[in-house]
Amino acid sequence: MKKWIVWCQVLSMLLALSACGGQAAPSSQSPASSLSAEAPAQEAPAEEVETPTEPAPEPEAAPEETAAAEAPEEGPELSEVYSMARRALDQQEIQNLMSWHVMYHCYGLHRQEMETIWVQKPENQATASFGQNQGFHVGYDSIWNAYVEGHDTSWLSSAKQYCENNGIDISGMTDEEILDQYGGVGQLLLHVTTTAIIEVAEDGQTAKCFWYSPGMIAESGQNANTIWEAYGVDFVKEDGVWKMWHLHMFTDFMGSFYLTLGGNAGMGGPGGPPPEGGPGGPGSPGGEQQSWQGEGGAQVASATAHDYLSSPQYKEFSSDRLRSEMEIFLPTAYETWSFDDENYGPTRNEYEGMGIDLAVWEQAHTTE
Repeated sequence: MKKWIVWCQVLSMLLALSACGGQAAPSSQSPASSLSAEAPAQEAPAEEVETPTEPAPEPEAAPEETAAAEAPEEGPELSEVYSMARRALDQQEIQNLMSWHVMYHCYGLHRQEMETIWVQKPENQATASFGQNQGFHVGYDSIWNAYVEGHDTSWLSSAKQYCENNGIDISGMTDEEILDQYGGVGQLLLHVTTTAIIEVAEDGQTAKCFWYSPGMIAESGQNANTIWEAYGVDFVKEDGVWKMWHLHMFTDFMGSFYLTLGGNAGMGGPGGPPPEGGPGGPGSPGGEQQSWQGEGGAQVASATAHDYLSSPQYKEFSSDRLRSEMEIFLPTAYETWSFDDENYGPTRNEYEGMGIDLAVWEQAHTTE
């Protein structure tokens, strides 16, 4: 009976093993010794790819902080920017206008200058002026007579003399043709401008300006002369365009280089008196300063009683004269034009003494 029980137990065990696929129960052998040569190689685990992680969002700024960060830096208002730009442009336009005057004068184009860069409106022409040490012309017509007609007459005479000296036949030419072709031959009028001081009124309608001018006057066969002077100029706007209004040349001194353009050394003749109806010129370049350009302001002959205004506004530089005593004022900032303030034209009393009604100008330039 006992044997039968044992065999039943063995049979049960065999049946159990058969149900498990014939696999033996794990043994106590080490992992290395349990690997057989025929066992398939295990594949290496796939390399893990790191997935980029998005940075954590920054915390939102408080509304007050955002507004402070976006607020622009403090600066001038738009109207102030426009005002500064307009003033800078005004100064550049005025400097350019003065340079045109220098070049017009250098080439003897006084007619074109008067028609192009000088005032054209009636109230401005009535109060325009052109001055030198001995005084100044007042009114556009007076300036035209001296600066255009007087200049052309002088250059025409020089041109005819040049043609005669060089055997040039001009018998069939008009004076205008002679002047156009031979006017200014062998002559040099160069008054360069430096050290610009340009003060534009706050209302942007007028400007007071000052330049110093080292220059030269010369003529072929005559002495070349250096001339040192200052320009005081008032400008006024006409329909938004700057125009020359008052021009005053303050001459310090003029002296000879003792050289000539033709290569001949020697002194030129002394300057002569001013021509009829005009302030005159340097006379024969070289020699001593004209007596009529000395201190005080000599009266100059003119076509009408009010063509030329004698004024001791300026006295020449000399060995015993201080710069501070030379009656030149330098322009400073100002709000708007007044004939009662310093300027480079006549005073209110001088205008009124000539019968010029300044109320006409003031009414035309009154801003609403």
